[in-house]
Amino acid sequence: MNKSEKQQFETLLKKRDFDSLLFLYKKDRKIWQKIRTSLYAIDETIRWPAIEAVGFIMKSWWESGHEEKVRNYIRTLFWSITDESGGIGWSSPQTIAEIICNIPELIDPYGSMMIAYAIDEPPLIKGCLWGIGRLGDKITDSVDFFKEKILMVFQTDDIEIFGLAAWAMGEVCFKPALPFLEKLKEIETPVKIYVKGEFREEPLSSWVYRAVAKIEIK
Repeated sequence: MNKSEKQQFETLLKKRDFDSLLFLYKKDRKIWQKIRTSLYAIDETIRWPAIEAVGFIMKSWWESGHEEKVRNYIRTLFWSITDESGGIGWSSPQTIAEIICNIPELIDPYGSMMIAYAIDEPPLIKGCLWGIGRLGDKITDSVDFFKEKILMVFQTDDIEIFGLAAWAMGEVCFKPALPFLEKLKEIETPVKIYVKGEFREEPLSSWVYRAVAKIEIK
């Protein structure tokens, strides 16, 4: 990929123009490798749209009858999390969740597996929480099953984990999280979360109050 092609690719990612990226991918399969590499970009304005782009492409594969191809790719994401991979797939939980959101039929078994593989791994906890929030009520049963491990994330001093946990528990309307959220209501430190295609930065207290309101209304 030359400089001009790279610029075009990154521009389309940042604009979240997934239709155009899919069109480019169908013309040049090297685009798929570039998207996969971008899952681990330091630049968040590249990394997060790349996660979304993978979900978009997986949906196109699925609808074209390539279900096993999709499942094989999801298996590579899980493999990237394991010690055997030789690294850590720190965007894998988010990517798996995004794929499931595009193909809801895959919630069983991959939603539960996403939590099982990631919730105990410190580098993956934030991605796991984001995945839970992204999946929302699709993953309620799995969140309940892993309740003790998920609530353990509140035993931290990491403000970003608090924010992600608050948002995620609100999206799932997870009542057992309420006592933990109550303790965070006075913290005003800002937390940035990628939600619905944009970065939202708000005080932790705002994320918490919104989550509590959602849970109590449910």
